Amino acid sequence: MAGDILRTVSVGLALAACLLLTACGSDRGRAAPQVVVEDAWVRAVVVTAGLESSVNSAAYLTVRHVGQAADRLVGARTEVARMTEIHRTTIDSTGLARMARVEAIDLEPGAEVRLEPGSYHLMLMGVTQSLPEGDTVNLVLEFETTGALEVAAEVRAF
Repeated sequence: MAGDILRTVSVGLALAACLLLTACGSDRGRAAPQVVVEDAWVRAVVVTAGLESSVNSAAYLTVRHVGQAADRLVGARTEVARMTEIHRTTIDSTGLARMARVEAIDLEPGAEVRLEPGSYHLMLMGVTQSLPEGDTVNLVLEFETTGALEVAAEVRAF
């Protein structure tokens, strides 16, 4: 009788130990985060009913690449806009500012890239609702290696 109880306890402890070791080792296959996103914000806009397709905004943030291998920001999306693209504003030889879509932003290990007014930014096209100052917008950034990263961006006045 005592032997049966001891055997049952031993089997139970062995199973518990296996479960604990499995749980502790479950993160081994996951890659460490490759990027850190800081100071994400979106420009406040007012959307008038019927004009949703013509209202645009922009998102700005800082991306720090902390991984060991190069990565690329290849896209973004948000529920508050019909389309989101990576854009870059440049000044041409005449002093005129031009904005154009870019396919990706390269991120070398240790690099920091600022998406800010007058430079790289995320263009939110066809904003579907007003974005009042103080609200929060969820952005999903798509990285070539890191994958999707969800970021909360504060809505600010420009």
